[in-house]
Amino acid sequence: MVTINLTLNNFSELHALLDVFGCFGNDYEYTTRGIFRRKIPPVCSICNTPMVHNGYNPHTKDGLGEINIGRYKCSNCGSTHEEDYSFWEDMKTLLFDTFNDFFQLLRYHNVSYDGISDLMDFIYPRSRSTIFRAFYKEMEQETIPYSENIHMVHYDEQHPKEGRCQKYRLTLLDAKAQRTIADELFKDKSPETIKEFLKKNLDASEPVFIVTDFDKRYPDILKEIFRDKLVHQYCLMHLNKLIVNDFPKNTTIEQELLKYRLLSIFYNRENEIKFLQKLQSEELNVINNKEKHQEWIKKAKKEFCQYRHKLKLEIRRKKENLPRNSLEKAKYNFDKLMENIRIYDEKVQKRLWMINKHWLNLTLFHYLIFGRSTL
Repeated sequence: MVTINLTLNNFSELHALLDVFGCFGNDYEYTTRGIFRRKIPPVCSICNTPMVHNGYNPHTKDGLGEINIGRYKCSNCGSTHEEDYSFWEDMKTLLFDTFNDFFQLLRYHNVSYDGISDLMDFIYPRSRSTIFRAFYKEMEQETIPYSENIHMVHYDEQHPKEGRCQKYRLTLLDAKAQRTIADELFKDKSPETIKEFLKKNLDASEPVFIVTDFDKRYPDILKEIFRDKLVHQYCLMHLNKLIVNDFPKNTTIEQELLKYRLLSIFYNRENEIKFLQKLQSEELNVINNKEKHQEWIKKAKKEFCQYRHKLKLEIRRKKENLPRNSLEKAKYNFDKLMENIRIYDEKVQKRLWMINKHWLNLTLFHYLIFGRSTL
């Protein structure tokens, strides 16, 4: 076992030092000066002459600690060699991997990145952006199955009437093949009915990426059926419908701008936002004259509708979908909205907190190649 030379200053740290150096053999030592090195220096790799001890190189991690690694020098050719310090790098990796597990646990319980950063100030300071990158790097490497081996489906419910009787249509769509897997009518849409429908039409033993709306029953139903094979993504188009419904039909320019800022969390709506910001600055010139303001509002809304229609036509001509934001861009847009959440209407505040709560299930598609294009 490695020799630990203690002093009055480090006597109380014996157990910690043994944890760090206990895996090394008797040919290593930890000196009274706090240097980790070999007792007998190695021979020179160039001229095969025995080397001598030659001080140390400090290796420091801010806020974490410092270790002094022994250095050797050849008395014949003058070459130098440093003792292997890979164990120090392994220790740092282990610590930061533990932090990443901690981040995942807190995100699972809907703690914000800013909140995690505040908590880490008591342990080891980590910025919000560092936590964000670490969390999603971990997700990308471990959590999401490889896209070619996962079945991606959309689950949907409709409520048609058959005479005076209310019916419920349950539908499964294959996202990659763009075809209907199953489409059946039921008398009810109870959890048991949904479970039987899913078990009948999907293989619960295979990984599945399933897209649904925000019905509160779905997470428990899906987890019960697919267990650890499940990747559950909430539908972004359904989220957009909820956002639009949070605003009155006859919105002000300010309300319309806020609506498009919410719609711009996951989709690129920069063109619409710039147009509305321009209208908002023009509005300042007429806002004090009620009659002129009313006329201007009608004209401005008409211009915006025409501009929005023009953008839609351009996308259709190119046979493209509305561009989706990158994960970091989406998080940036969301954080900017959250900064001023207290000044928004209650409905908007609730919607933002809902997005925060379900952020993970709204962004899983970023880790599946086909999920990015077919969601």
